[in-house]
Amino acid sequence: MTKVLWGGEGLIYTASQDRTIKCWDAKVGNLVNDLKGHAHWVNTLALSTDYVLQTGCFDHTGKHFQFQGDQAKMKQYALERYNKARDAKGEVLVSGSDDNTMMMWQPRQGNKPMQRLTGHQGLIIQVAFSPDGYYLASASFDKSIKLWDGKTGKFITSFRGHVASVY
Repeated sequence: MTKVLWGGEGLIYTASQDRTIKCWDAKVGNLVNDLKGHAHWVNTLALSTDYVLQTGCFDHTGKHFQFQGDQAKMKQYALERYNKARDAKGEVLVSGSDDNTMMMWQPRQGNKPMQRLTGHQGLIIQVAFSPDGYYLASASFDKSIKLWDGKTGKFITSFRGHVASVY
């Protein structure tokens, strides 16, 4: 296994050298979905909801909330942020591979990728969504970072300047 990621829909996602991503029900441990499509190892995973899952009711706008220890209000606001961050069909998962590609998935909707993202000339070692989920960044052994539309997977631009692989 190369990566494990806890999702907000009660799933645990695992990436592997067997070229698959497995989606597990976190409560009972059953395999829910088996995502196949990469031609080589899957190195990394990112969720469109990563930032919201990590920050809960505290967003990146710098607002200060006066919940005064009201756990129910904090939980409700965090849930509202999560629901706003996810797509209507569920969380969007992106995988990066040694095959120089990324794939966008909606694991709750099936096991076919929504989009295949190409353009890197080396293996992809890291992917990350922006806090609002509108952008996706990828780092590669081709010494570049690429920026993509986080909703459609459309390529936006490349950042170059590193003289070695970007981890």
